[in-house]
Amino acid sequence: MKKTVLLIFCILTAGKIIAQESKFDQLWSDPQIEERISSGIENNRKGWCTIWFRDSVNNPVKNVRIQVEQQTHEFLFGANIFMLNGYPNKEMNEKYEAAFIKIFNYASVPFYWRDIEPEPGKYRYEKNSPFIFRRPPPDAVISFCQKNGITMKGHTLVWDSPVASIPDWAPKNGDSLSILLRKRIESIASRYKDVIRYWDVANEAFFRKVDVVMPKDYVFNAFKEASKNFPSETHLIYNEVPETFLPANYKGEYSSLYLLLQTLLLRNAKIDGIGLQFHLFEHVSPMKDVLEGKSFSPSSVFKVLDLYAQFGIPMNISEITFPSLPEGPEGLNIQAKLTRNFYRLFFSHRGLEAITWWNIPDGKSWGTEGNLHPGLLDENLNPKPAFNVLDELVNKEWKTKLTLKSESSDMVKFKGFYGKYKLTITRNGKTIIKEINLIKAGDNTFIIKL
Repeated sequence: MKKTVLLIFCILTAGKIIAQESKFDQLWSDPQIEERISSGIENNRKGWCTIWFRDSVNNPVKNVRIQVEQQTHEFLFGANIFMLNGYPNKEMNEKYEAAFIKIFNYASVPFYWRDIEPEPGKYRYEKNSPFIFRRPPPDAVISFCQKNGITMKGHTLVWDSPVASIPDWAPKNGDSLSILLRKRIESIASRYKDVIRYWDVANEAFFRKVDVVMPKDYVFNAFKEASKNFPSETHLIYNEVPETFLPANYKGEYSSLYLLLQTLLLRNAKIDGIGLQFHLFEHVSPMKDVLEGKSFSPSSVFKVLDLYAQFGIPMNISEITFPSLPEGPEGLNIQAKLTRNFYRLFFSHRGLEAITWWNIPDGKSWGTEGNLHPGLLDENLNPKPAFNVLDELVNKEWKTKLTLKSESSDMVKFKGFYGKYKLTITRNGKTIIKEINLIKAGDNTFIIKL
């Protein structure tokens, strides 16, 4: 009898999940949604490139064959790099590094106060600093990223979290804390201002922990101090929680985050980026609601992105968690589906400049987040289906590779994804290699001397 009841329960549960997935698929196959995504990718992530051919005395050259192969993306595809050198053996560390390099060109570098400065005035900047789980020293991360052409973002300068950010030794007095935060920003900037171009300056004021002592107006003052200490070309970012995307929190220009950003900007805070987290945690929204389109639906996500794009400030999806639940093939398939659909939506939006997955490997997340099995890799660092989905998008579907021939003309023209390109040019049996950079903001006209 018990076996029969259990079998019936499993059948009903499976049927409910299939029905939810069916609803989810219907939402994402809506012709208007798909048209907006596909046209957005085409119009916002690609541009025309014109290449003219000339000889040494600037005469037109015709009948040129050219192979065009994109090498890198201008768009930033990121992840946190918290597990760099975090495994007990060389083989696992190398697998982690190889997986990172394969997809990502953007790394969130941990600068959590309690781990960067575990004792007053004693900083963990250098490569040989004492080991802390998920907190590789910045110098080690920078060495890896520079070697592999990876852009970096420091995360985060100021946050009111007593668990993840504020050190136990910090004073419980706002004025004293203000002096220490100013010193912290000055110290970090003096060492990394010419190396790390992006910074999460302030983090998650949406859920301000009012029982935690912080300096008055600490978000504004964090931007004020950062703008004084970092070069003007540095991107200073405000980063906010995923609840921003919930329908209940969307109130147009009267949404909480909108009002906060508007106030900061009216006070001349130098905000160069808006970070929007996208953790599908159970306490944010049950997965069944996501699959049924009650929250995080494509139309509601577009609505939020459109709202914050009105500021004219580049946005980034700053932290992504997609669960792979239930455990097994079914959960892996759901995670892969979430990954493909949402990444395509994000990549299509004109206001975005970066998308950052949070935890790459399973088994190495913070706190109870690991229960969601949110990694792109399993605990043995083998690719999950979601990893393969991203690899397919970033390295194949969204990379331009083609062969052109000028024939009777002295030029070729193509439309490609923004990024760096390798050109293999052949004429009269001779071949040369050139590199160009197809950029979103600029004149993409090039003259190649043959």
